[in-house]
Amino acid sequence: MNEFWVAILTSTVVTSLINIGWKFYENNNAFKNAKYMQISNYYRESSGKEMYKILESWTEMLFLIDDPKVKKKMEDEKHIKSLVNNTYLYSSTETCRRLAEYQQYNYTKLNNSKNNYIEIIVLVSGIIASLKHDFTGEWVSIEEILKIKITDFNVHKNEISKQIKKYNYR
Repeated sequence: MNEFWVAILTSTVVTSLINIGWKFYENNNAFKNAKYMQISNYYRESSGKEMYKILESWTEMLFLIDDPKVKKKMEDEKHIKSLVNNTYLYSSTETCRRLAEYQQYNYTKLNNSKNNYIEIIVLVSGIIASLKHDFTGEWVSIEEILKIKITDFNVHKNEISKQIKKYNYR
């Protein structure tokens, strides 16, 4: 009879410890999620207009580069430096990582013969996708962005996928 009570008491204690551990994990996870949402909402509310301007400038760089006004703006070194600075100031760490990849490309390959049009537009699209996530909380794939820009997307699909993997973009 004692063995019966020992078994019940042991299983009760083990179950209680598992429940306590699970509740601790749930509460800790809920706290982290709430904290992340609070920080995200703060940045979206406090810098929403600035984030929109940044997203708009990068989007213009990709989609409207043929427009003379946009082309002139993108050739202005002061505008580009300001755009890079503001992107760094108002964006997430993922966007900053993508911005750094873009800038490294500009520093090392842009002015030499290894200039790769697909690589450039993948880098810019990566920044746009990440900024869109920063601004709206939604991810848009780089492929979907490029399908809007490139008329012969399927011809370049393999090269695009290769570049996306190279930079570890989602």
